Amino acid sequence: MNDYIHAVMTLRFFPCHKRKDRSLVIGGRQFPMCYRCMSILLGYLAVVPLLWLAADVSFIKLLVVGVLLNIPMVADGYTQLRGWRVSNNFLRSLTGLISGIGMSCIIVAGSFQFHRAIKGFANLLNSFMA
Repeated sequence: MNDYIHAVMTLRFFPCHKRKDRSLVIGGRQFPMCYRCMSILLGYLAVVPLLWLAADVSFIKLLVVGVLLNIPMVADGYTQLRGWRVSNNFLRSLTGLISGIGMSCIIVAGSFQFHRAIKGFANLLNSFMA
């Protein structure tokens, strides 16, 4: 198999520890990323409905919601890293999904702000041309 295709199929480029005890295993085959990373990617699917639902929401509100939704994952990862407690795969999945949705909010907020800036720049150019 071509090395490039193999890297894509195994998600070798993805920055995940890929530990077997923290990854989905089906029929003895390990999923190429951990539960948290898999859930973050699933949370990114929220971008599509957010683009439609959050069109009238302000940039700051979406940004704040996005940051707040990332706090549970950061807290889970940090407390686990410090050895204060042990997380489990369900909690990793839940906080990863919430974080993915939060990152989707930040992506949508940035996209809307970028669109508004381009629109404002186009209006500015039109005013100079008229």
